[in-house]
Amino acid sequence: MAIAIGIAWLLFMYIGVPIAFVLGASAMVGVLLAPDGLDLLPALVEQMFIAVSSFNFLAIPLFIFAGGVLAEGGIAKILMDLASITIGRGRGGLGASIVMSAMLFHGISGSSSADAAAIGKVTLPTLRAQGYPLPFSVALLATAGATGTLIPPTMDLIIIGIVGNMSIAGLFSAGILPACVNGLGLMALVVYISRRRGYGNVTIPFAWRKVLLALLKAVPALSMIAIILGGILGGVFTPTEASSIAVFYGLFLAFVVYRSLTLRQFLGLFRTTIEISGMVLLVIAMAAMLGYALTIFQVPVGLGRLLDTLAPDKILFLLFVQACFYVIGMCMDTVPAILILIPILTPLAIARGIEPIHFGILVECNVALHLACPPVGNVLFTACAVGNTPLELVIKPILPMIGILTVTMLIITYVPDIAMYLPRLLKLVD
Repeated sequence: MAIAIGIAWLLFMYIGVPIAFVLGASAMVGVLLAPDGLDLLPALVEQMFIAVSSFNFLAIPLFIFAGGVLAEGGIAKILMDLASITIGRGRGGLGASIVMSAMLFHGISGSSSADAAAIGKVTLPTLRAQGYPLPFSVALLATAGATGTLIPPTMDLIIIGIVGNMSIAGLFSAGILPACVNGLGLMALVVYISRRRGYGNVTIPFAWRKVLLALLKAVPALSMIAIILGGILGGVFTPTEASSIAVFYGLFLAFVVYRSLTLRQFLGLFRTTIEISGMVLLVIAMAAMLGYALTIFQVPVGLGRLLDTLAPDKILFLLFVQACFYVIGMCMDTVPAILILIPILTPLAIARGIEPIHFGILVECNVALHLACPPVGNVLFTACAVGNTPLELVIKPILPMIGILTVTMLIITYVPDIAMYLPRLLKLVD
């Protein structure tokens, strides 16, 4: 029956069925072909409702709404001004400041696509004026947005925490240093390429007065990071409660402090939030159906036996996991892969002495990489749309950036202390 599920999956993908319905339909095909399959169909529906009934999933639409408020409220320009005046001087400085501002903005919005859209609208004209080619600029925008996805709050880490039975606070804290490793690697590459090719020919003079003014203007926005992360990591409130606080504080910034959000934009955010949240929760529900079908056909047991043979030790197992997610990420969105594989692979990782939180972070590093990878990278397509640039022109300049993020991903994979330092320091793990 597992073979039937695989064949149905490939067939539905080939004919262009939306991924949520690929998950549900392939599960139903496998169940119907099993003995007494009709008797199992009600259980599939029950699994859908059980999957989305977790209170923690309420954080997803709330963080999406808060991110939309901040993206529409002009916060990206404020953060970009701060990044430009501090590290954006000299050749390659503006490119490095885009990476920094994307990471800061993700810590506020929680959305990599919102990062790319908001920051791209602000920076692409300036990049062109400083001599950066448009395809290179779009590639940088896409990889910078993808790099920020490890900065909490992020939807993927919430999903990984729920389906993998991991501490969401622990995952949030564990993502910060790996994100810095990715960001520093990307900044170094951008500065190297810019100096070698002569990009960024405008030098921004350093002035303490301008730095202080930009910092003061950005303090209310940066305070949101401190409030959300400080509250979650300090045990003051849960991630779901933090998402509610993010909405109210974001509205306060947009309407009272910066006064940059119109009523029409605000009302439009409700529709956007409903659409995105509906898609995500539908995928979660359908993935639960497929996960249940795979479980009753003992696919996890078979996969465990296979890995005991092919990857008995930690090093080979981690390489297998990254290769598996890498291949899947080239074909489809990685959220379904997280929902299906994390519950199966996490116990196998624990059995090999791998910390669950470190395992979740290394998977998220792979997810971040594929957000900017052709042919299905969501952030890459967002950046191409903002820059009005065909995808084929961006592939060549983005390959070195994908390469450096692959190297940093492997470093984070095989040096667990990078991810585990902050959770241990904050006593979020044993």
